[in-house]
Amino acid sequence: MSRRVKTGIQGLDELINGGFPEGRVILVVGGPGTGKTVLAAQFLYKGITDYNESGIYVSLDESKNHYFSEMQTFGWDFKKAEEEKKFVFLDATRMPRSELQKEKIFGEPSSLRAKQLPIDRLIEDLEEKARQIDAKRVALDTLATLFHRFPDPVERRMIAVDLVESLSELGITTLITTELSRLGLDRDVSIEEYMAHGVIVMQTLFSEGVISRALQVEKMRGTKINPNCVPYTIDKNGIQIFPDVPLFGRS
Repeated sequence: MSRRVKTGIQGLDELINGGFPEGRVILVVGGPGTGKTVLAAQFLYKGITDYNESGIYVSLDESKNHYFSEMQTFGWDFKKAEEEKKFVFLDATRMPRSELQKEKIFGEPSSLRAKQLPIDRLIEDLEEKARQIDAKRVALDTLATLFHRFPDPVERRMIAVDLVESLSELGITTLITTELSRLGLDRDVSIEEYMAHGVIVMQTLFSEGVISRALQVEKMRGTKINPNCVPYTIDKNGIQIFPDVPLFGRS
């Protein structure tokens, strides 16, 4: 069995036999407001503070200042971690000037190769930053933003395959967040879920007048898992999962 990477998220390790398999790519899928970014940040910050494992946050959606401010509400001081060379915020929200000009003129990059260039550069930047701080954990947030640039299903499939394979080759335990294609327990499964080594689904469910946050580990290759939907909460300390509590209070 491969080495286990402790998540630092109360209750999660109990669902996945002690932690994430080291070096694997895990997809965190959820609707708006379910806490995907919080879970990814908690994984990074607890790695830094509790397990002495440096981390990188790859942002495809928000600015560094906003991220630092939001995470400070949980008591997670990523700015300090950055100053101590234990954390890197990698801003992937900006495209090269030449690509922006093409989009302005033509609406979309003129070729698939042109659209892939920023992704190649992203992996190169990530590799460089990982070497600089000896990163053991990475979080990429959110894949949905990247996929908005690839409406064609064939292109999206190619990007998903390339991204997951490239991240796997780094040998760094990585969380990737993305949006649910449809709410509910009978939702559609996306291509990136087939590609990832593990899939965690976070949902806000409504049943019999009760609203509940529900988390399910759908798969984790090479790992014995608890596949049940279990409740979780988000408070000032982050996410807490309750593996032994029945969903919606049913026994």
